[in-house]
Amino acid sequence: MAVRKTPQRMTKKEFLKKVTHGALSADQAIGKLVDELQRFERKYGMRSEVFYALIPGTPAEDQPDFIHWAICYRSYFRALQAKFPVKELDSYLNPA
Repeated sequence: MAVRKTPQRMTKKEFLKKVTHGALSADQAIGKLVDELQRFERKYGMRSEVFYALIPGTPAEDQPDFIHWAICYRSYFRALQAKFPVKELDSYLNPA
């Protein structure tokens, strides 16, 4: 019987170290965040957008998994905003 390898999860500290030292490109960082968000979505049967709209302000927001999910969700949007600044997107919103 073959042993199934599971991917090693990076800690937040390891992830930040790789990103800040250029070991992960912006695309790779966004990809890792998407993978993590999808893992939460499968685990809890809820889309990240719905989770982020419903959980804050409830007792559930103090649970470690939900704190990690919220941090991951915010980090994902910050990474996207850094990659695609609003000024660059303006040309798509207001074509000449």
